[in-house]
Amino acid sequence: MAEKETAWYSNIPILSSNRVRLIITVGLSIFFFISSLEGVKHGFKLIFSEWQASILIMITGNSAAITGLALGMLSTALVQSSSAVVAATMVSMSGMVASGLPMDAAIKFGVPMILGANIGTTVTNTIVAFGIERGMTMKEFKDTIPGVIVDDVYEGLTIALFFILELTTGFISKIVIRLGDFYVNVLNMETFFSAFENTIIDILIEDPLIKPMKTLAVDYLGTLGGGVFMFVFWFVVIIISMGGITKGLEKLIETGWEDRVKAAFESPAKSFITGFTITFIVGSSSIGSSLVIPFLATRVVNLKTAYPYLVGCNLATAVDMSQIYGYIAGGTVGMVLGSAHVLLNLMALTLWFISPLRFVPVALAEWLGGKLTENENAVYSLFAWVIAVFFVIPIIIIYIF
Repeated sequence: MAEKETAWYSNIPILSSNRVRLIITVGLSIFFFISSLEGVKHGFKLIFSEWQASILIMITGNSAAITGLALGMLSTALVQSSSAVVAATMVSMSGMVASGLPMDAAIKFGVPMILGANIGTTVTNTIVAFGIERGMTMKEFKDTIPGVIVDDVYEGLTIALFFILELTTGFISKIVIRLGDFYVNVLNMETFFSAFENTIIDILIEDPLIKPMKTLAVDYLGTLGGGVFMFVFWFVVIIISMGGITKGLEKLIETGWEDRVKAAFESPAKSFITGFTITFIVGSSSIGSSLVIPFLATRVVNLKTAYPYLVGCNLATAVDMSQIYGYIAGGTVGMVLGSAHVLLNLMALTLWFISPLRFVPVALAEWLGGKLTENENAVYSLFAWVIAVFFVIPIIIIYIF
């Protein structure tokens, strides 16, 4: 009998514990996540310096808001991480402002991108549903669909309402620009950010890693090529590092989580708090919200009892630690756009969970789920829904505008 192969770390005492290995994985992922935000910011500075005129036309044009919405929605659906897209938006807009883009223009383009990212992330629930469909009867799958798409409906209603307000009145932009003035003039946050940028981030990341890489990229690829390379490379690192953080934290809290989640559905308040807590810990609403899909499929919970959990997930993704760091890394621009992200989710919470209109997303999800399941094979209907809403429509918008 062949000897069983041992892992390379089996002879290292400190790595013999699975928990220690997970903590190290999460720690390294956090380091690369922070590094990636700095790398994206430097890449966009280089791109903006070369494409300043073209980028200014796109960002300051009449169609900037709808283009930003479609870009946020499509990019989040593609990379499966609103946290990555929102963080990249923060630091990219910050880099462009540092290179000469007016603050107002950055905010008016960045806010719709955040709106788009919020709805793009809901596609994960549907992908998870496809994954578990093989072990279900068609009737069970049809019964699950309203719970799968209620997050789409919740975010869709929110984005439809507030994007129209933003497009017609600049509602969110005006509020957060005022907040930006407060941050700068009253709280004097620019001084705080200057101190923050010249401390441990500079020592551990900027000087030894980002700046030498930037110099090499520009020397070999030119300013534009170097900027594109830096942006693409570090954006990929954002996605990978976010995956490492979320999967590591998910495994760290895995033991016993199922029983706690079941108990949490006993009341709307407990359900909301559980959704918020799990998402805050793992740093991903995609992970948090998708965890409820197997419960829906096995009828442990239903649409109405799962809804508060999903609302909690949506609020937590605006204030988890990765987002907070992204806000800080983006300086004043990041804090202003971060305020828009938090404000959007608080208004959605008030409108669709606290106010008398709280029944609307659930009722609409039930109706829409019924329409999607009229087809004998509901899988095809749900697949068409995903392709049309998350990919075809955003691409058409970007192409036309």
